[in-house]
Amino acid sequence: MSITLASCGASRNIDNSKRDGSSFEKAILVKSISEEYDYVRSNCSGCQLKGQALVFDKKKPYDILTATTPDGKEKQYYFDISKFYGKGF
Repeated sequence: MSITLASCGASRNIDNSKRDGSSFEKAILVKSISEEYDYVRSNCSGCQLKGQALVFDKKKPYDILTATTPDGKEKQYYFDISKFYGKGF
């Protein structure tokens, strides 16, 4: 999956083709929290969001969104938020 994002009038490609959000190493690169929620909605049909956690791995910030699938299983999605975390609004 490749996502094209626009910010401040400039577009930039973020290649998430080898990232499925299943671990820190495969965390989805995002530039906003809304992108995290959009990704989960698009990739976890019928899921209910259970929670969101900010964690650090090797001093790098990540959000982990936990969702419950329609059959009751818990699924976690890892997001690399280093592009915007701590940068202000």
